[in-house]
Amino acid sequence: MYKIAHISDPHISYKDENEHGKRLVGVLNDIKKKGCDHVIVTGDIVENPYPEDFEYSKEIFSHFGLLENSKMSVVPGNHDIFGGYPKAQDSFRFYINCKRVDYDKNVDQFIEVFKNTFPNNNAFPYVKIINNIALIGINSMGEWSMKNNREGSNGFIEGESLEKLKKILSSAEVKNKYKIVMVHHYFYKPGLDEEKQPEHTIWLKAINWKMKLYNKKNLFRMFKKYKVNLILNGHSHVNQVYIDKGITVVNSSTCVMPLTDDQIRMYNIISIPEEGDTERSIIIETIPIEE
Repeated sequence: MYKIAHISDPHISYKDENEHGKRLVGVLNDIKKKGCDHVIVTGDIVENPYPEDFEYSKEIFSHFGLLENSKMSVVPGNHDIFGGYPKAQDSFRFYINCKRVDYDKNVDQFIEVFKNTFPNNNAFPYVKIINNIALIGINSMGEWSMKNNREGSNGFIEGESLEKLKKILSSAEVKNKYKIVMVHHYFYKPGLDEEKQPEHTIWLKAINWKMKLYNKKNLFRMFKKYKVNLILNGHSHVNQVYIDKGITVVNSSTCVMPLTDDQIRMYNIISIPEEGDTERSIIIETIPIEE
């Protein structure tokens, strides 16, 4: 079995005031002990798209020998492009700051920082073939819009990116492979875990207007048409594994900052059967982090 560790939303900052870097090191140590072959990070790697924040996160991943195409795969989140919500008196300027963000420059910065983990084309969407697995990375971050994305946290996959994604999914290269889509934004409706996580559900419903993935129904139909096996995402800071219309969706609660009632940090290990091993199926384990 090929073992993939799925983490999300580390929110690393250079000053490390919240010790997110320290916690990420702890998670990566645990992943290493469990003998995982690959690590997937579904966005919000840094708290703000500052060069020093990216350099610190890069140092951590490099320490574990992960900055290689065969060892790690990443996609950006809203914090990697637009940054996080400022504190106190600066909060009213956040919309202005988001509007002023050079979207293309920040996407290019993300790719440059993690370029050794990308396929040769260094662009989104991408496909990476590892054994009998096709890892498909999507940039779900939408550009700034006063109407639909004024806090830079909603998702859009459309136009040229959508056509490229369709081309990847329909290609001979991914045929008969286990197809795993990696994306920051989630697909479920807030309230899925209302009985288990009532406080998290209230939070998510209250801010759902700025956590949307537009066009997600059409995207899901495309994934079903081309027989995607797994969708890995983050963004909502809750751990979930569920099946929707035959596709297994795995959401990481974030390895450092779960916004859940129980505050338990978790990540996922996904075991994929080797080529020709028809007697096994995909196994997904949710791993709690010991404090």
